Amino acid sequence: MASIQTNIAANQATRNITTSGLGLDRQINKLSSGFRINRSGDDAAGLAIANKLRAEGRSLQQASRNAAQANSMLQIADGAVNTISGILDRMKELATASNSSSIGTQRTKLDAEFQSLLLEINRIAATTQYQGSALVNGTLGNAVTGGTYAGQSTLNGAASGTYTFASAAGVATLSFGAGATLVTQAITMPAGAGTYNFDKLGVSVTNAAGYLVDGVNAQTIIVAGTAVNFQVSSSGAYAGNDLVSLAQVNLTTASTGLNVAGLDVLSAANAQTALSRLDTAIDLSNTAIGTIGAAQSRIEFASANVATVTQNVLAAESTIRDADMAMETTSFTKYQILQQAGIAMLAQANASAQSVLSLLR
Repeated sequence: MASIQTNIAANQATRNITTSGLGLDRQINKLSSGFRINRSGDDAAGLAIANKLRAEGRSLQQASRNAAQANSMLQIADGAVNTISGILDRMKELATASNSSSIGTQRTKLDAEFQSLLLEINRIAATTQYQGSALVNGTLGNAVTGGTYAGQSTLNGAASGTYTFASAAGVATLSFGAGATLVTQAITMPAGAGTYNFDKLGVSVTNAAGYLVDGVNAQTIIVAGTAVNFQVSSSGAYAGNDLVSLAQVNLTTASTGLNVAGLDVLSAANAQTALSRLDTAIDLSNTAIGTIGAAQSRIEFASANVATVTQNVLAAESTIRDADMAMETTSFTKYQILQQAGIAMLAQANASAQSVLSLLR
């Protein structure tokens, strides 16, 4: 039918141009972004899977960084342990010398070095830190586990045990230990709510307004802890298989550590006592070396494994989300040609209607 009101061919060409134009726009979006999926409509199911893989991949990458940081921390601890082990060797050498009658009156000189080495052990244990946390003095990983006071938290370096928190005459006090080992720190109480940083003891106490006032009974804060954990994977077993634990290492001279405090080599008898205790301390230092070394070895293997898993997870996400540039370029060329052909055919369809004019002449 010859008609000028409705040009069917032109309408069809217009529809095809619109369709090919939409396809061309999608291909431009994919080629410019590098992603096959740029919106939910591109592949809703694929996008959901890719998003989950992306989250897992990022978590694995952070786990890998955790492992690297943990290994750095353990290297610092390992250096301190080996240094203290060398000090113990020297102390045993001094005690051995003092236990011989041939040393004569020179024991005071031996003991002077012996006492200096005891101080150096404690100094190393106190100052070997990673991001503010002491590594080999037995406080790593400690946290508040109980007590009668509800507003407590810990700072770095809080030893395990029971702390007493009290106040009187506008002063808040925190005490730890008993007798010769008692340590007490006092801080002026701020008005209303306040936070008390008992840095000498490594404990921070946050007091709600009116909770702790003059005249109340002393309250306890219990600090404990036996290990620290490093998350070196992201399998979903966050409380178990994803963690590598490190038992606490205490290389102080105290009875809870190497148990060499108070020793001297001023007499043969004292030197013999020191030798016996030093043998045990050397065994403890070797145990610490083994503990740290085993954790380092495990973390290194975990790091290698998580690197492989991360690579495969990211590859799986890429398969779903990323654009195949060769295939998308082919589709882009197709829609580009269709667009050009459609415009040409629309021009032909519009020209074909002019033939009706010949009937009106």
